[in-house]
Amino acid sequence: MTAATCLALASSALAAESVEVIHWWTSSGETAAVGKFKEAFTAKGFEWKDLAVGGADNQRMLLKARVGKGSSPDAAQINSDVRAYAADRSNLANLDALAAKEGWDSVLPAPVLRYAKMGGPSYVAVPVNVHRQNVMWINAAALKKIGADAPPKTWEEFFAMADKARAAGMIPLAMGEDTWVNFFFYTVAYSTMPPDSFRKAFYDADESALKSAGMLRAFEVFRKARSYVDRSASTRKWNEATQMVIQGRAFALVMGDWAKGEFVQAGKKPNEDYLCAPVPGTSNGHLFNSDAFMFFKHGKDSAAQLALAQTLMNKEAQQAFSLLKGSVPVRTDADVSKFDECSKKSYADFVSAGKSGTLACGAQHDPDASKVRRLA
Repeated sequence: MTAATCLALASSALAAESVEVIHWWTSSGETAAVGKFKEAFTAKGFEWKDLAVGGADNQRMLLKARVGKGSSPDAAQINSDVRAYAADRSNLANLDALAAKEGWDSVLPAPVLRYAKMGGPSYVAVPVNVHRQNVMWINAAALKKIGADAPPKTWEEFFAMADKARAAGMIPLAMGEDTWVNFFFYTVAYSTMPPDSFRKAFYDADESALKSAGMLRAFEVFRKARSYVDRSASTRKWNEATQMVIQGRAFALVMGDWAKGEFVQAGKKPNEDYLCAPVPGTSNGHLFNSDAFMFFKHGKDSAAQLALAQTLMNKEAQQAFSLLKGSVPVRTDADVSKFDECSKKSYADFVSAGKSGTLACGAQHDPDASKVRRLA
């Protein structure tokens, strides 16, 4: 055997099995965060082939085209469109054995399992984090300016503060384009409806829940809250609305905790420059969404795909990722001692709400939510 042959055989033996991963995390903070998953995965001896697409909608269009042409990636970031691909589970890699071995069911609350399994017996997606939706962001200096020392706990308290904020020359409530108006409505409904009623309405389109007193109250609060929004909101992006609160031009904003990245980039600190409080009426409740990855089948079982799924659900990897992403781990047994106060509060409420039954999946992520999305 020649030296060249030996070298060729050695190179072949050392070639790492790769996984093509398509996702939309392209900002500086997101790139750093997903890099933690890459590091943990490559440490197992596999190769992560990155296909990062700017913008979630662009990623979704590319993924749809790839799947339609029969050239699906090995793994794809997913959230609200998970149900479309879960409709034909024969195209997805089977993760059941890995999930059972790793005990995924025991570390994921029921609403997360509902999302990850899309109501079926098997996993169709691997959730990696949790973003809290029911967060009210308040400029700390603005709160002091109107003579208040704590965030509002009820909508009545908020409206009173909003009147003072308007009198002080601020926009009481920053708002973004139509997508975020819908988002705001779901959050308001979560604050006015009991958890079971909320789930019946937005998961199952239950007629009695849709006509309940809590739903009617949601429309009342929603209508009044909108009166505190400026006319330019319809053309404003969510991050621009966040900047209004950061700069003190607006008093408050209702947005998921991904908004925290904007505060961090601006050098602001929680409980000093801004407050991240539960939306009025939600107290310790937790309305969440979760980023996840779906694995597409390519003939025989792939050791690399299973290794990536294992990595994405790894406790330490999720902690490292969320520290940079602004989210919290989806596992209920994570160590969040290194997280800031906003994240610690979010995680504590996530775990607590999962045990008390008040945890709810954001309507756009639930398998049955499309039935009532038009309500907002």
